[in-house]
Amino acid sequence: MGRWQCYRCSYIVEGENAPEECPSCHYSISFWIEQAEEKPQTLKDYVRTNLVRMDGNESAWNAAKIMKERDTENVLVTIDGKPTGMVTERDIVNMVAAEDLNASKVTLRQIMSQSLVTAPSDTSVAEGLRIMAAHHIRRLVVTENGTPIGVVSHRSILGGSFRATGDTPPGQE
Repeated sequence: MGRWQCYRCSYIVEGENAPEECPSCHYSISFWIEQAEEKPQTLKDYVRTNLVRMDGNESAWNAAKIMKERDTENVLVTIDGKPTGMVTERDIVNMVAAEDLNASKVTLRQIMSQSLVTAPSDTSVAEGLRIMAAHHIRRLVVTENGTPIGVVSHRSILGGSFRATGDTPPGQE
């Protein structure tokens, strides 16, 4: 018998399988956090540390090129050396390519997220997912002593949980 925690409201359910809807908040959940008796997992267990930092005056074209070279899906945007926002591949597609703009003329400052949501590396995975849900974001900047060390995403957590159990994620059989 397993224990499952809703990442939205933290309600815990016991049973062979997690339900499709949380009995507490009635949120239709595509995945639950499996509770184990061992040490709780933190964001540090799932963070991708290949964090790319770019100045806000750099072009979207340059960011896309660097993302491809470094095999990452986002860049941390800095202004005067201070982390200020994030630009993702999706931002470039939706705000530059879909609008038929010249990517070499669009700056990261123009398309970056306006607020940078962060969490300390010792934050529990469940709390990290709740933060992402509350802010309607897919990626969370992970920090240590206030300094960004990397990014964690829904995908990295879900994929990591399948790797830990040896199961194959749906659609990748």
